[in-house]
Amino acid sequence: MMPLFYATTNPGKVMEVSKLLAPHGIALVSPAQAGLDLEIDETGSTLEENATLKAQAYLHHVPGRVVMADDTGIEIDALGGEPGIHVRRWKDQQTPMSDAAIIDYCLQRMHGIPQGQRQAQFRTVIALGLPGGTIECFDGILRGNIRTSAASLKYAGMPFETLFYISEWGKLLGDIHDLSLEEKIQHGYFTHRERAIQNALPRLRELLARGI
Repeated sequence: MMPLFYATTNPGKVMEVSKLLAPHGIALVSPAQAGLDLEIDETGSTLEENATLKAQAYLHHVPGRVVMADDTGIEIDALGGEPGIHVRRWKDQQTPMSDAAIIDYCLQRMHGIPQGQRQAQFRTVIALGLPGGTIECFDGILRGNIRTSAASLKYAGMPFETLFYISEWGKLLGDIHDLSLEEKIQHGYFTHRERAIQNALPRLRELLARGI
């Protein structure tokens, strides 16, 4: 089966997704492994648009390959879907914010909102770029609630994992990263990205098996 080109420069994501796809016989090739270093302006207004921009950018550099790209955002119901794709520039959509600033701003914006109205969702969109230029999108959603106080930050660059609580699991999103893939499968702890990959998997297997 032809390897899948994963359009991300995040080595953690490459490792995470590789583990998910390996049992299905799908190997990944990253930009670093292919000797590519592209600067991509994520100018889209939606997750679908940004994921598509990334897939299209790499399609030109890996002819004949299937390219997978993704984008993730968090949408808080009580704030009309904010911050969406603008997590890092949430306050004014211009100035980059630190993890601590994002956590503080979220708690400030959510102050006084009762527990029963603090629902939110993480959503990941996967864009599959086909050699002919066609783009197909799949998404994965994980529902949860925003806590009234933050836990300790475990992983730099993931501020909402200190606030996002999944009631059906009885866990913060940040706690899931401490579990092995086997434990996740056993308990059904699948994140938004993992759910998006599961939704895209039948199409991925079809395309790669055909050598497209």
